Amino acid sequence: MISKQHRFSLYVIASVLLGVLVDVSGGMMSVQLIPQNPVIGGSVTLSVTGITGGIRNFVWYKGPNTGKDYQILSYFPGDKDPLILGPLNNSRVTPFPDGSLQISNLNRTDEGNYIVKMQTNINQSDTPVYLKIYDMVGKPNISASSSLVKENNTVTLTCTTTNAEMIVWSRVPSGATLTSGAILSDNNRTASISRIKRSDSGDYKCQASNPVSNRNSDPITIIVAYGPENVKVKAKRSPSDSFIILECSADSVPSATYHWRLNGTNIKKQESQLQVDQNKAEEEGTYTCVANNTVTQLTAVDSIYVNATIEPKDNDGNTQGSNGLALIIGIVIAVVLVLVLVAALVYLFVVHRRRKKLLKDQSSTIKSKNSRNGQTNPPEAAPEPELQYADIVFSKNMPRRQQPPPDVLYANRADLVRPQETVYSDLRLN
Repeated sequence: MISKQHRFSLYVIASVLLGVLVDVSGGMMSVQLIPQNPVIGGSVTLSVTGITGGIRNFVWYKGPNTGKDYQILSYFPGDKDPLILGPLNNSRVTPFPDGSLQISNLNRTDEGNYIVKMQTNINQSDTPVYLKIYDMVGKPNISASSSLVKENNTVTLTCTTTNAEMIVWSRVPSGATLTSGAILSDNNRTASISRIKRSDSGDYKCQASNPVSNRNSDPITIIVAYGPENVKVKAKRSPSDSFIILECSADSVPSATYHWRLNGTNIKKQESQLQVDQNKAEEEGTYTCVANNTVTQLTAVDSIYVNATIEPKDNDGNTQGSNGLALIIGIVIAVVLVLVLVAALVYLFVVHRRRKKLLKDQSSTIKSKNSRNGQTNPPEAAPEPELQYADIVFSKNMPRRQQPPPDVLYANRADLVRPQETVYSDLRLN
């Protein structure tokens, strides 16, 4: 195994050879960090570039200047023992013949200002570099001045984390940035939203990051309280149709609490629904729903008027609500029966008039025939019984009826010619 001293000897020989054979030129000398963002527990190389001429020696310092108390090591490539350790040297530091310095197993104490003093065969220069060592970002946490805030008030969010160089706020789940009304401070660790709106309600998160890591916080929910607004009272029948249900609603965050008034008097009812019996006169009137928000301390109302429907009562004073329909049906039936009776009477009256007219016409016909036969009836004589032609059968062979003696009216008329007799033959009226 090659010892550390032998390794340095090889580096010195190689550097001398390179310094003799080639003059490295590239402009102004500088020191670069490799990697650019070293982390705790890792390694970093402070690489020197832009060296002009061959290296004669170089010295590394850690501190504000090149005082002896800040010296880490000195390196003389042409000497037998090229490495000389300084007061700030430690086992984790390794120099290279090209002037570079490697630090392994980094910790927080390694962070700081480093200076390399480089002597070449052309010039001498002091080049500083700052070594920033990063650690992984701790998981951020959000706290709020209030998770339930009234609309138009101010809420302050604070993101707490470790090892972060940048804080970014966003909304969840859209990923939108914080509202334009937010004021950021303390390197964005604090966000204040003034005159917060209900549209600002939702989940918020912060992301903490540095050049080597980033982490997101768990979301925090902000609720913006407002209302009550748009209070409305609606009425509907109960499933059994025995009473009315009044239902009150309102736009409110958090949900509004409700109580009722009847004609201005409070009802001991603290729910959004109220049952009203329309069969009770004392429950008629104006019902007012009062909605209240316990956070905003605001109140809003809406009203509705309910009429009482008083149904008839029996002799015992009981409401006959169950007989109402039967009573209506009975009235309808009675009206229908009366109409049917009137129609029947009208019909009988018309039939009677027609029958009477028919009998009168028949009587007139008989009188007319008798008149043509020369017979007249005394005015005082009672009308003969109606002839039912259906029961009379006339025949030519029937014996003639004995004619009564002529009337006195014909006594002085000897030459009276009697009218020709009319013979009814085989005439049957049914």
